[in-house]
Amino acid sequence: MLFPPPKPWKQVVPADPNREYLAFTSRFFMKSPRRVLRFLSRSGTIERQVDAAPGMVGWSLALNLLKLEFYTLSAWEDAGSLHYFAHEAGHGAAIREFVGDMRRKSLFVYYTVRGSDLPLSWKEALRRQNSAVQDSGDRTAMAANEVEP
Repeated sequence: MLFPPPKPWKQVVPADPNREYLAFTSRFFMKSPRRVLRFLSRSGTIERQVDAAPGMVGWSLALNLLKLEFYTLSAWEDAGSLHYFAHEAGHGAAIREFVGDMRRKSLFVYYTVRGSDLPLSWKEALRRQNSAVQDSGDRTAMAANEVEP
């Protein structure tokens, strides 16, 4: 259960219904509520960066405050666009700032969708995340500093 409800999907550019896109969902597990406010304050800056990121198609954010878990859901034109954004100065700095505040490895899941499947579904993203967690050998459960589709 996500609490509060997720942010509405933000379509950044029109999607071609016949084209394939890279879908990406992630989950971050904070150790302590003490750093949550700082984490949330950084999200506004990152939201502006993702809106301007080359290759960004659409995105949404969610959290479960009771579990100190934070979620992303996005669609990208290709893996290179996501990789560039993940390592871009502002986002990369945020990753480095909070890596020590995580109680376990962050979860990253990649999959392909058609433009006609947008906006992406949180129900499907969470199903895929939970499936990745159950498969301990899956490459989608990588450390926070590893973002390679």
